[in-house]
Amino acid sequence: MSIEKSAPAANSAFVPVEGPVSAARTRSGHVSTGSPDAERGQSFGAAGGTRGQNLYGANNEQLPERLQAALRRLVHQYSFESESTRRQEVRRIKQAHQFWRGLQYLWWNERDQNWHLPFEQKLADGSSVDDLPRYEFVTNIYQAFGLSLVSVLSQDVPRVRFFPSSAQAEEDVAAAKAATEVAQLVERNNRIGNLIVEEAFSLWTDGKVGAYVRFVVDGQRFGFHPETEIAAREVKVGEDVYVCPDRGAETKPIGVGANGTSDAAAFGSGGDLSNRREIPRAGRNDSENRSGNSNGNGNGNGEDTGAGGETVERGAGKSEGLANDESGSGESQEVNCDLCGALLTEEDFVAAETVTVPAAQTRMRVANGQEVVTMVGGLELKTPPWANEMHEYPYLQWNMEVHQARLRAAYPHAAEKIGAPVATGGQEYERLARLGQSQGGPLTEGGDSNINLITFQRTWLRPWAFFALDDKSLRDELLELYPDGAHIAFAGDVYCESRNENMDDHWRVLHALPGDGSSGRPALGDSLISVQERFNTLSNLQMETYEYGIPPIYADSEVLDFDALQSQTAEPGVHYPARAKPGQSLAAGFFQPEPAEVPPDLAEHAANLMGPVSQFLTGAFPALFGGAMSGNDTASGYSMARDQAMGRIGLVWRRMKFFHADIMLLAVDCFRRNRPHDVEVTLLGAGAAFESKWIRLADLKGNLFSYPETDEQYPTLWSQQRAVLLQLLANPDPQLQGVLAHPENMALVKRLIGLEEFVIPDEESRTKQYREIAQLVAEQPLVHRQDVTAAVAPGMAADAAASGSGAGVDAEIILPSVLPDEFADNHAVELEICMRWFSSDAGQVAKIEAPLGYANVRAHALFHRDYLRKQQAQAVAASTPGASAGRVPRR
Repeated sequence: MSIEKSAPAANSAFVPVEGPVSAARTRSGHVSTGSPDAERGQSFGAAGGTRGQNLYGANNEQLPERLQAALRRLVHQYSFESESTRRQEVRRIKQAHQFWRGLQYLWWNERDQNWHLPFEQKLADGSSVDDLPRYEFVTNIYQAFGLSLVSVLSQDVPRVRFFPSSAQAEEDVAAAKAATEVAQLVERNNRIGNLIVEEAFSLWTDGKVGAYVRFVVDGQRFGFHPETEIAAREVKVGEDVYVCPDRGAETKPIGVGANGTSDAAAFGSGGDLSNRREIPRAGRNDSENRSGNSNGNGNGNGEDTGAGGETVERGAGKSEGLANDESGSGESQEVNCDLCGALLTEEDFVAAETVTVPAAQTRMRVANGQEVVTMVGGLELKTPPWANEMHEYPYLQWNMEVHQARLRAAYPHAAEKIGAPVATGGQEYERLARLGQSQGGPLTEGGDSNINLITFQRTWLRPWAFFALDDKSLRDELLELYPDGAHIAFAGDVYCESRNENMDDHWRVLHALPGDGSSGRPALGDSLISVQERFNTLSNLQMETYEYGIPPIYADSEVLDFDALQSQTAEPGVHYPARAKPGQSLAAGFFQPEPAEVPPDLAEHAANLMGPVSQFLTGAFPALFGGAMSGNDTASGYSMARDQAMGRIGLVWRRMKFFHADIMLLAVDCFRRNRPHDVEVTLLGAGAAFESKWIRLADLKGNLFSYPETDEQYPTLWSQQRAVLLQLLANPDPQLQGVLAHPENMALVKRLIGLEEFVIPDEESRTKQYREIAQLVAEQPLVHRQDVTAAVAPGMAADAAASGSGAGVDAEIILPSVLPDEFADNHAVELEICMRWFSSDAGQVAKIEAPLGYANVRAHALFHRDYLRKQQAQAVAASTPGASAGRVPRR
């Protein structure tokens, strides 16, 4: 099968390209695509999995129409096999999102399968605005409780441990250690705190969330970095010559000077001929040494065809030689041996040897890339409703609306086809649901119908999903193309790309609560929707009672002159004409019934709905978010109530921890498959100085697995950590006080207390020593030779002094590159920092990878030790009675 023409690639300088960095390089604003079979970045997809021997392009952009149609049928079949169940799920999620926004007076229309607000119906049938409900007050307790749970679930990032698959394999152990650093980098680049907030929000409203992990190269988002590309060219070593078969003498071709260049080039005629050489052609008679011109073997296009059909490129359609071309004659001069005068032919020609040397350097602007984690909610994520676990999914689908300009830039080979229709008929229902939520309009009918927003559908199929096809030959062909599964992308109904990709390498799906299937499980906030509706009804009854319950006033027409009252202007202190009946007071002519009152049990029931009922249904008790609890005003009571509340939240928190551990494992695997070289991470070191830490790809070759921290507590607030610290500070235990006074713990104490002006003793010395250690590791110690005869052999030193000879014992003294200051340094603190560094992971790594730097730090620490001993000896001598006797005080 022939290899089809390579499709144009997306430019990572202005559109996201998901794939390796090396595949998304740009040169002068263009993408270097390389060969048709070379892998390139995948737009809107994940890297890895594309086979290098793909016959239809890197991402099957040139897939035949029959295979495209087969994939389209499979995607449509799986997407709509449970359409009614999916619509029920969309209905539930849309209602939850509307409640979150405060649009809570909804009614369901079975005709159009959509939620509507009351005023939509009134405006549609032409009714008067006066017929609309007078009160539609919303006290959004659904959102308030949701925010409380989201804040609790997102205030801490779950900690992940990586374990080697085999503790006996060095590669696995190294990979487990390096994976922790990769996970920290991914969390920092993706702002993991915000991602967990999105995750918790989706669990509250949708009941499920998906995490998509891939490598994205995007110059607009991540910036660019320069790279230098060195080209290669062929250079001749020596000269082209003719070798005489009789004498063995070498003769230069005609027109070639002593420096190997043509005479024509030397005189500057005929353009740049310095890199050209004469190539004699085989012929008959006197034309055997001629260089072909327009009258010879030329093809009329500036090229000469040699014997055998080989095309030899010519410069500007001009002959390479030489004097005859310059003079305009059609014949070249004969080449004869300089010694014997014999005629030399092509068989006697020996071309100079060539070598490959670096050529001019090309400066390239390469877009940066990194691992990207995206949280996908229930409206965008479509999974089989009957499947309980992800390994049971035959497909997984991600739908979203993308502007057609971006899609055209991402898929230039299909740019002319991308446009109307913006979605297929079956996608229209979910498309309107997504647009209605994303555009945030007051109506629930889908918002603006933006024709520039194309429904971009990405579907992942497992290999066994292809067995839904009855055509065995077609199925086998697809399995050969996608042995690990397929990722298929459509923009509306336009095929964009597909590639071999395993769903489990990029996706994880989390459900908020246990249950059956993947679509029927409730969300965290579903139980509060009914409570919110009842509370809104009671609130409206209260307001109507307060307004409509104001009683009228009845007056006797014989007492009050109504005609005069109508012409009277209502002003402060105005007089109204009235006449009391004989024998009665004026008040006897007026009557006002008792005002309507709100039943006491209505207000009590409303308070219960907002308080105990909502708290019990959601598990968000007051102790969880710091609310007041009646009948409990002690610290121990609050602590017990909080532990009970956290026990309820733990049902969701444990699921989130395992979900996060799986995501980080996917991110580590994505890192080592797509990063082109080692990665430098900038950190703020212990000495308050910036340090570089390298993540080596060579350390990530082993097998590993992830698991959340088993001893991790529930999310802890800063105020709770501060309360624990204050309790520890009040504890008189000397061992505990010694732990708190450790220099490494004092920074934590300062941060939790919250006083930036708080001065920690010896903090400056600790910071200074960490900076010195970083400098010492990067440098080498100094070796100094010193005469130590008097110390190791006093007799030999005396003999040498008596005889006048210079014989003695020399020793090498190791001096650190940074010498401590005997007077200014705090030797006790700095020596303790050095000793702690020797036992730390950083010190052990330096001992193996930088032994000279380790020796440098050791020599530095020995000086601190000697100075400290000297100071201690001086202090002991000064405290000894009589030690200062006989001293003359200084003046």
